[in-house]
Amino acid sequence: MHVLIIGAGATGLLIAHGLKQAGISFSIFDSEPSASHYRPREWSMGIHWSLPQLEALLPPDLRVRLKEAQNDPFLDAPDRDDMKIYNGLDGTILKALPIPRTIRVSRRKLRAFCCQGIDVKYGYELANIRYEEAGVTAVFTNGELVAGSIIIGSDGPKSKVRKVLLGSEAEVTPLEIVHSNVAITYGDAEKAKFVRSAHPVFSFAVKPGLLSFLSIQDVPDPEDPATWRFQVVTSWLGKQDDSLDTAGRLAQVKQKASTMCEPFRSAVMWMPDDTKITYDKMAYWVPIPWDNHDGRVTLAGDAAHPMTPHRGQGLNHAICDASHFVDAMQKVVAGASSLKDAITTYSEEVVRRGADEVLISKQNAIMMLNWDQLMESPMMKRSLQKSDLSGS
Repeated sequence: MHVLIIGAGATGLLIAHGLKQAGISFSIFDSEPSASHYRPREWSMGIHWSLPQLEALLPPDLRVRLKEAQNDPFLDAPDRDDMKIYNGLDGTILKALPIPRTIRVSRRKLRAFCCQGIDVKYGYELANIRYEEAGVTAVFTNGELVAGSIIIGSDGPKSKVRKVLLGSEAEVTPLEIVHSNVAITYGDAEKAKFVRSAHPVFSFAVKPGLLSFLSIQDVPDPEDPATWRFQVVTSWLGKQDDSLDTAGRLAQVKQKASTMCEPFRSAVMWMPDDTKITYDKMAYWVPIPWDNHDGRVTLAGDAAHPMTPHRGQGLNHAICDASHFVDAMQKVVAGASSLKDAITTYSEEVVRRGADEVLISKQNAIMMLNWDQLMESPMMKRSLQKSDLSGS
């Protein structure tokens, strides 16, 4: 048994760690040119109901150091907390949603953390997949061919593995949502403490026509708030104005946030004039069954179920996928299941669970941005709980 993992983001790396602990052979590939090559964008992600699965996938030496991947590595996450949703009109709390132990991690930190102990082959972009009598071959754009027993695509929302499997049916569906996501350091201790005053980790504010989200992004020095970095999200329903340059987008975001309650208003208004504003393209893909070619190929994470971020579920389902895939491989190696049966069972569960959450998250994104529907949104009704159809 030799597993070929395509994509060395958090999902692929966690699969690699799980397989390594189980003594199952694997190779992991990524299209990035090197480990030190990082995309300029940065954001944070919450890990909550999947936290036990994450801890089980990590080897003991990393498990005890998981705080290193947190946005604030000096903060101990409580066993229970409240996620505060503020009324953006007057600053009152619309709802305090109970949440389980939740850690908020940096996308960049988590990837670097999970790279430890894993030999990633960089500069490998998948071109095609060949199905052989005895397994499968990954064909890369650099001309290399690598044989294995199974390919798992963990290569993100624009997954090449998904495209190879499904062609035009793999295309994502765009949503008409304008979504600004900025990581920023204010360089002023008093400003930083004020922006963080809504909640030490993350919080929302919503008013008619606008959602704001604040999260601590990095704490280099807990005693020097001037060094703290924040994630500031501003989101609303509508089409992006592609004629705007970065200065125009900054002006638009500031105009939208100018009547938001504090500290959400100041978090935006204090952005320097040279702040680079980009608008993320919101899109989703509702999973449909794919041909796993007798257990020789499957998907995980954003490759299997790219979803909108407004309910904070994407990474949790990716971790769940990684856990279930490693379990499936262990059954095959132990002789308790054939590869075909194990991957069919795994894939069917991923499609069912993923489709459920993709649709819930899509509905939630629209309802959270619609004042009249806000209180009936999945976030307000379910908080961060797994969707009803989700597996363990």
